[in-house]
Amino acid sequence: MIVTILWNLTITAGFISCVVIAAWIWFHFPDRTADDVVDFLLPVDLEKVETLLDATTENHLRCDLSRRDFRKMQRKRIHLYVAFVHRMAHNAAVLIDWANREAEGGDEQAAMLAHELQQIAVEVRLYSLLTMMKLRLWLLIRLDSWQVLPAPSLYEVREVGGILGLESYDRLKTAASFLFMEMGKRNFDELLHNL
Repeated sequence: MIVTILWNLTITAGFISCVVIAAWIWFHFPDRTADDVVDFLLPVDLEKVETLLDATTENHLRCDLSRRDFRKMQRKRIHLYVAFVHRMAHNAAVLIDWANREAEGGDEQAAMLAHELQQIAVEVRLYSLLTMMKLRLWLLIRLDSWQVLPAPSLYEVREVGGILGLESYDRLKTAASFLFMEMGKRNFDELLHNL
């Protein structure tokens, strides 16, 4: 009986693995080139992000608005930051795909820059995923509506899992810029605009 159960679990796990691999192959974007990257990036307004994460701005809102209005405003601000973090995660994934392709190329300098870009992009992606989980949990349990607890502070997600989000994203932009210049691409300004 136990052998039958284990056999069925093994077959099921194998089937699910095959489906996942087939889906990844079917839906995965083919190797991204430097020409592809710019069009797939989503712009992130770092000035707005900085304002959302600024403790002084948040304290001014907390003082200027009624408690109820501040909680409503904070919920909107959390939704906005989730959107920005989603873009950061998307951009990091696009840059990881591109860096993977360039790391396999023959140019040693480009491979070194691609490896550095991979590391930073994984860090940004990790920050983004952890932050989205935390913020969505706040939204799910509606911490903003619990009157006994203070409204959640966006300043708290400036650093998640030991990763400083804005600083890591800024390093990501720099690393992508260096690799882009190494590839000799002319639409450098467009890359920076879309990052």
